[in-house]
Amino acid sequence: MMSIVERTQLIIYIKSPKHERQLRKFGHIVHINRSEKWLSMYINNDKLEWTLEQLEKLKFVTNVVSSSYKLLKKDYSNTSVE
Repeated sequence: MMSIVERTQLIIYIKSPKHERQLRKFGHIVHINRSEKWLSMYINNDKLEWTLEQLEKLKFVTNVVSSSYKLLKKDYSNTSVE
């Protein structure tokens, strides 16, 4: 039986789009914006700390931002307007 693996989205800003090939080994790249030089990637939660350390060591990575989706409120009950 398959189990669902918890994943986190990272937004990675790079100096040049040609470096996206080297980032494929860290996770699943979903979207690349070549004009603004950033990419969106999903990684497993169990490897999050290690991956962030490795990405910050790379010279072509300018910034790494983790998605704030897990911090959002997802319970929409009792939202009636009176």
